[in-house]
Amino acid sequence: MSADFLRTGGSAYAGTRVELPLSVTRSAAGHIRKIPLLNWNQTGQVTTRRDLPGIIRAEAMVEATDVSGTRTFALKVQDDSMEPMFSEGEIIFVDPDLGWKAGDYVITNGQDGHHGSALLRQVKAIGTQFMLHPLSRKYEDLPLTKQNEVRGKVVRLRKNL
Repeated sequence: MSADFLRTGGSAYAGTRVELPLSVTRSAAGHIRKIPLLNWNQTGQVTTRRDLPGIIRAEAMVEATDVSGTRTFALKVQDDSMEPMFSEGEIIFVDPDLGWKAGDYVITNGQDGHHGSALLRQVKAIGTQFMLHPLSRKYEDLPLTKQNEVRGKVVRLRKNL
């Protein structure tokens, strides 16, 4: 029995099976396309493959304007570790195909390196070491190690007003 089932009464992999649309609609605001909104446990469907699967499990599909990247996916921010820039419940868009550098915001495996846990952090360079930096002072910096596989770079934030 999974911890998610005990905590919420539902599966961590719940969601709807969706066929990924390849079409893009043009509007006055730009190119609009639907992007899968995944939960944090579902990111492996996209990040562990080099090709885009035709059907995946997603919480929903969200429309976004001018978001590039064929494997880009959306996530809801899961905690307050990146406040004030990223607030819990806001939607971020992540491109697993983009390279990252110091100063970028990334999604990585959690500290234990398991695919079931993930972190949103800013990459900071300290000498030759990269650190995973939370913006909130309630949390500590973590070294970026081989176990903390970077799953993707945050390319957009949808703020709640």
